[in-house]
Amino acid sequence: MIGSVLSRTVWNANYFGHMNFWHIALESNGITKQSNIGGTFRPYQIGCLFFYKLKHNKMKIQKTTAAILAIGALSGAAHAQSSVTLYGIADAGFLFNNNVKGSKLYGLSSANSSRWGLQGAEDLGGGLKAIFTLENGYTLGTGALSQGGLEFGRKAFVGLTSSTYGTVTLGRQYSASNDATSSFASGADWAASGLGYGTRAGDVDNVDTSNRIQNAIKYTSPNYRGVTVGILYSLGGQAGQFSRNAVTDAAVSYVNGPLKLGASYNFTKDPYYSTFGDQGNSSSPTSAAGGNNNMPSRIYGGYASAGSQQIITAGGSYVLGSATIALLYSNTQFQNLGALGTPPGSFGTKYNGGTATFNSGELNVKYALTPALTVAGAYIYTHNSGADGVGSAKYNQFNLGTIYSLSKRTSLYATGFFETASGVDSTGKAAVADFSGSSYSSNNHQLAAIVGITHKF
Repeated sequence: MIGSVLSRTVWNANYFGHMNFWHIALESNGITKQSNIGGTFRPYQIGCLFFYKLKHNKMKIQKTTAAILAIGALSGAAHAQSSVTLYGIADAGFLFNNNVKGSKLYGLSSANSSRWGLQGAEDLGGGLKAIFTLENGYTLGTGALSQGGLEFGRKAFVGLTSSTYGTVTLGRQYSASNDATSSFASGADWAASGLGYGTRAGDVDNVDTSNRIQNAIKYTSPNYRGVTVGILYSLGGQAGQFSRNAVTDAAVSYVNGPLKLGASYNFTKDPYYSTFGDQGNSSSPTSAAGGNNNMPSRIYGGYASAGSQQIITAGGSYVLGSATIALLYSNTQFQNLGALGTPPGSFGTKYNGGTATFNSGELNVKYALTPALTVAGAYIYTHNSGADGVGSAKYNQFNLGTIYSLSKRTSLYATGFFETASGVDSTGKAAVADFSGSSYSSNNHQLAAIVGITHKF
């Protein structure tokens, strides 16, 4: 009887945050422990714990119960106001690449970027909440930090959200363009999104978020009859040069039952130092000097001197029974070539003006054979028009994949990639295959595959 009363009055452990704890259950023979991955304390469990502690002191039960009732009332109010959630992914797989600068590569990698993060919300009343997200990327094989060693290189932002007025966030975050269009890309979904191999020509359009946006102010509207609008502006932070390294981004999406559509526009100043220099330590000519190449892809790395970059993206998907069909188109322009001279660490290709344009299209299909087994395929075509008298290049890519879910949190996967190239690339040399996230091939084709396991928590 006492245990029953206590179980209904002791505070909910969400007050402590959604962490990984132990379920505590009272059985006829005493206390036992049971694993609860990703779970939280529940009132009846804590009630059982207190009952166990109190059963040897029956003379004080009434006083203790009254104290617990009072604390439960206070903590219940606290739980209604705020919460913190711990989440993440642990992923590892065996990777094979048949040509990395002329050599075969065997290694441990991941199809889905391993990460852990914290999300928090505080109810401020009137439908308004304060929110934050801190998300860290790491390499499971070595334990090293990803995103150039940044502690929270995947996401780090704080803001306010309202179901009536929308959401405003400030910090390092995904672009509004990514929110609206990434779901239409195989490389951002089932084709090893963390590896980067499944993107369009080195992820030239950033749909797969190879580059996150730093120092960004972002607004996302409420959903109105299926329509959501996003606007982002990234401050360059350069004294006396307000527009330097700045990013302007806008997108709109529409969802109606099985149909989903999205379109976006992105304009970036000094892309070699802003979006491509997104590691936090390579966003200015001084810090980049003697450092790594911010644009190591042969597909577009020769355009490091561009004064600006413009990306227009549009796509859609439709769910038809067990199948999901998606289309994606992007137009990427590296404008005003030569404006930045020869950026430190770059390929050093010199251009005297002009614009290089990439037109890319993708068709992909995924099909659920059973509730646990999904198969998928994609074809991607990209054409680089060239610039300043340098010839054009063409890239064709094929992605194939399968995912088998062992549970809601754990799955096995196998994904393959094949890319061919022809023409003259951005460096003025014969085009070579060059998967995003990998070093380029020594010839015009590249073949890779990864097999592994993903666990979400």
